[in-house]
Amino acid sequence: MSAPVVLVHGFGTSGQLWRPVAAALSGALTPDLPGFGAAAPQGRPGQTTGDLAAALAGQLGPRRDVTLVGHSMGGKVALLVAARWPHLVGRLILVAPSPPTPEPMSGEDRAALRAAHGDAHALRRQYTQITRQPLAPRDMDQLILDGQRASRDAWHAWPDVGSREDISAEVAALPMPVTVLFSEDDPAIPPDVIRREVLGRLPGAQARPVQGSGHLLPLEVPDQVIAALRAADRA
Repeated sequence: MSAPVVLVHGFGTSGQLWRPVAAALSGALTPDLPGFGAAAPQGRPGQTTGDLAAALAGQLGPRRDVTLVGHSMGGKVALLVAARWPHLVGRLILVAPSPPTPEPMSGEDRAALRAAHGDAHALRRQYTQITRQPLAPRDMDQLILDGQRASRDAWHAWPDVGSREDISAEVAALPMPVTVLFSEDDPAIPPDVIRREVLGRLPGAQARPVQGSGHLLPLEVPDQVIAALRAADRA
């Protein structure tokens, strides 16, 4: 990759989500968002997408024109960084992103998501349900570890606050190229939601659908994620 690459994890996970992808990219950064991974102590009650975006922008420091890649919750965060600090982002790649509009989750699903915090059995069940490819034991163990060490405040803030926010007006006119990589078989954020609430809100974004993966593309089909990053770099 010709530009610095920053890989932003999704809800409940950490920078370790990107391990198979980062291994193929020289110098890729995998920061942890406040409340998750090594940044678990930084989680706060009611933290917003804007709070997470400001923290990420701060972590980027003096860098400019990075290739910013966000998965799921991290996709919504990356969108807001690109809108508020456009000088930091040369290219934006969203991987199975949470939409800029309120994420369509039922009350039952939100409650189940909140209750999964710290519960190894619930976490394993959750990740089995949202994937379509078997995860390596090492990867499943890491997901469960991340779910157990995450800040409870940050964990609850996403289904209660961040996922409900509407930032679509802010991100409607991004100046940089945008690619949206998603799976036609994603049970967590289905392709119709991606087409309507992500691609439909980002004029000019390039759609890159794949098949056979669930929601955790960086772990399920890392080769396809790497291919998408390299294709975007050549464009």
